[in-house]
Amino acid sequence: MIRQSHKMLEVTNLRDGEVLPHQLCLLRVTGAQKESTCAAIHNQSDHTRNGTIWKIYNGGFNALIPLVEGKNDLRIICGTEETTIHIIYKPLDIPRYIRLVYITCMNEGKFQGPKDMDCSPNAAVRKIQTGVLTLQAFVAETLAAEGLGRRTFRFELDTNGNPIVHVIELPVTLLEAHKFTEERLWETAALHILSSHLADKNCKYVAFFGGTRFMNPDKLTLKTETEIMAHTKGHVSLGGGGLALVGTGALYSWAPQVDEVINAMRNTSSIDSTKLMDFSGGRGTWGACYGTHLGSVMHELAHTLDLGHTPHGIMARGFEDLHIFFTTSKLTSDYLPQSPHHSSVMRQSMSSSLIKESITFTTDFVRKIPLDNINITIAPPKEPLASSGVYSPPVFTRKYPGKLFNANSGSASPLTIEETELSSPTQKSTCTRSLLSAPSPNISNSLLNNNRNQDIDSSKCRAFWARSSALLLAFHKWLNTVTDGEVPELKGSVVCSTPGIRIIELRDLHTMAFHHWEFVTRPPPPVFHLPWAQVPHWPSDTHIEVVVEDTQGNLLKGCFMPRPL
Repeated sequence: MIRQSHKMLEVTNLRDGEVLPHQLCLLRVTGAQKESTCAAIHNQSDHTRNGTIWKIYNGGFNALIPLVEGKNDLRIICGTEETTIHIIYKPLDIPRYIRLVYITCMNEGKFQGPKDMDCSPNAAVRKIQTGVLTLQAFVAETLAAEGLGRRTFRFELDTNGNPIVHVIELPVTLLEAHKFTEERLWETAALHILSSHLADKNCKYVAFFGGTRFMNPDKLTLKTETEIMAHTKGHVSLGGGGLALVGTGALYSWAPQVDEVINAMRNTSSIDSTKLMDFSGGRGTWGACYGTHLGSVMHELAHTLDLGHTPHGIMARGFEDLHIFFTTSKLTSDYLPQSPHHSSVMRQSMSSSLIKESITFTTDFVRKIPLDNINITIAPPKEPLASSGVYSPPVFTRKYPGKLFNANSGSASPLTIEETELSSPTQKSTCTRSLLSAPSPNISNSLLNNNRNQDIDSSKCRAFWARSSALLLAFHKWLNTVTDGEVPELKGSVVCSTPGIRIIELRDLHTMAFHHWEFVTRPPPPVFHLPWAQVPHWPSDTHIEVVVEDTQGNLLKGCFMPRPL
């Protein structure tokens, strides 16, 4: 148990002695004295850093604390109250990892920012290092909240334990790059990485294009995202296969140091949209801009980890609330439990710049081969699809009565499966391919435009994984040390996998998940007969995609079959 002088201060998201696989520790602390305005935290095991001061909001606060390898004694002082929590940092030992790249053009290496800001490649590297460590902690926190353990991905690190960001130059000028479509810019970056020393079969790539430029020479007042994007060149948000590529139009809002992340996400200063790209999801503040941009990186990286879209959460437009996740000590959600046997009622979703088909990447993204031998195919755009769904937040354990197919007896056994319906016939959420589209008229304007001065602690948070997304991540090869094996098989309506099936997800032709079955019991079944009758609502597509992941992270994907009658 956590040692306390009085039972006041409480760390709500960690247990004393908990082992973390990531070096940045998020502390959610509640129970601060009413008269207290700030608290101090000192990692007594880290002799290279001083203590840090954290502002208190509504009786609580969040803090991001760097950890040293091994035991960390975190002393928390607030007024006359004091508590200590012991955390163990055990670095990940996973063979696969995420490689970070900052991309410049031949005649320009800087990203765009205010005149008095250091926008050099070195400054970009510092911001990216800090941001991705925050994402690494986010994944571990959210998977743990789903009851799936503190699992996350690994970055390649330098001798000081910092994520390595490789800086490469594209053989094009800034003006030439601004004439590229998103897809061509993605292709160009992928080809350049493939033909360089950075090619590695054990890594996936997150690349930041430093040439994004917001141009508003007439100082127009831009009120919609569509207008903002019309004045932006070189913006990209695409992820699939081995590469997630994002623009840097909002990198100016990112914190360069870990100690500055929380304050940067709380920053309610208005963005001067005559000079800077407002990538805040309609909220107009620097903090919301940071959360939306960093959240979009998480969304695109998740596509490279084989996640599709979902009606809610990070793989919808919940990525916009990443700053709320890190600044709110008591998270709340609109997705409240409806009954112990069913998912919660969904709230209407907004159309999203990132709700788009994943890019089909047909190379192995591994070997250094001549550029003229590389074959990359971009999937043609599809029409927008109206989809609907329900979602349950990760704070609840959702178990549903069902039966597992017993491979030995050929009969159903009374084991428990978990099943989530991601579709509802009465509540719609439209998905569009527009990069930054206008908010849905059915969404409360206060959520989008009138909350820029709102106390963040009173806001609701959409930055969670839909359950099927969390399961796919939790058993993914990039988050675990596993041995490669055979891909699960789909024979008619029967799924087979020797290591045991963990999740089966159904997606429509626009990569939108609408139903899944999960198997969290041990041992998981090696055979499962798909009970089509249990799927209450189907998309209008004539075919569906079946995605299967087993215990070893072997993944069946791209398996399309006619929609069952």
